[in-house]
Amino acid sequence: MSENTPTPPGQPGDPYGQQPPQQPPGRPQQPYQQPEQPYQQPIGERPVGEEPFYAGAASSAADVARNDTKGFFGALFDYSFTNYVTPKVVKIIYIIVTILIAFWWLIALIASFVTLFSDQWYLGLIGILFGWIVALVYLALWRIGLEFVQAIVSISEKVNLYARRDGIM
Repeated sequence: MSENTPTPPGQPGDPYGQQPPQQPPGRPQQPYQQPEQPYQQPIGERPVGEEPFYAGAASSAADVARNDTKGFFGALFDYSFTNYVTPKVVKIIYIIVTILIAFWWLIALIASFVTLFSDQWYLGLIGILFGWIVALVYLALWRIGLEFVQAIVSISEKVNLYARRDGIM
């Protein structure tokens, strides 16, 4: 039989059968009290009313959109390449690509129905069942490519803005 017997309900006790440490004789048992200390600013927090170090960068990044006053044709014929045309064109390109892929899928669907009544009917069935998947894959690849180009241009705009702010350009 074990030495550790369960404590009856309602009585305090250690479930592992250990006794609490005894106080050395001569010392009265008192609860622990935190010593009084003056308030100190936690490390990493900024004083009230002071802007964080990144506040200037956030407002500088927002200036990219505000300072872009040239329209599509102004950016298109900007031979100094200070304004980028990609952010203005990427939406239009994606709409055109979506329409072309939908048109291609519709033609492939019609061709699949025509092929159903020929000797190679299984190709028509495959086209009908899985043609939409191919169209979605092409659309996703175009989207990823356009997002990649957009991200590169966005990074370039911000780097150029910071270089102008710091007097490098």
